[in-house]
Amino acid sequence: MQFKVPQFIDIEDKIIGPLTLKQFIYLLGGLGIIAISWFYFKLGLFIIISIPIAIFTLGLAFYKINGRPLVSILGSLIKYITKPRLYLWKK
Repeated sequence: MQFKVPQFIDIEDKIIGPLTLKQFIYLLGGLGIIAISWFYFKLGLFIIISIPIAIFTLGLAFYKINGRPLVSILGSLIKYITKPRLYLWKK
């Protein structure tokens, strides 16, 4: 008896249109922060604040560096900054 083995197990499923669940949550969170800032800031300050938030959110959702998502790159950066970097070799 033969069984079918899934071939594309490293690709996430497209849940909401062309977006994966993670991408949708990132975009929804960024949109939520921008919507909240609309009520707290005047138009000029709102535009100045919302443009970097939108760029960062789009980067989290879609940008990849060497096949790794931006979230994992930022996680590695935070881990590198917070952990001590003194390596001692003992024979």
